[in-house]
Formats: sequence, C-alpha cells, structure tokens
Amino acid sequence: MGAPRVTPQEIVEMHRLYAKLGTYAAVGREIGRSGSTVAKYIKMQGVSLNIRLAVNNLMQTV
Repeated sequence: MGAPRVTPQEIVEMHRLYAKLGTYAAVGREIGRSGSTVAKYIKMQGVSLNIRLAVNNLMQTV
C-alpha cells in the first residue's frame, strides 16, 4: 500500500507552511510528506481540476 491520499485541507496547510518555512523539505518534515509531494501541491502541477477547485475554495474561506 502507499501513503494515504493528500486531502485538500492538507494542501492548504502545505501552502500556509511553505509561506512560513520557505522550503518544500521543511514543510514535508513538518507534515510527514516528502519534499517532492509538497512541491507538486505547491506548484499544483499534475493535480486534478477537482482538487484544484476544492483547494481554491478552502483557501478563500481561510
């Protein structure tokens, strides 16, 4: 089995921590994900439209 799926709430937290910590690796250590996973969701490259929309909606309410 692999790691559990990344949730939209977790992506919002990645963005918040990235703004604070400044590196993908530091965010990954903080939340228990790899730096490359964090980079994918900070850049939002290869992320499905559904996830992007959910993250945008969550970020507007925070």
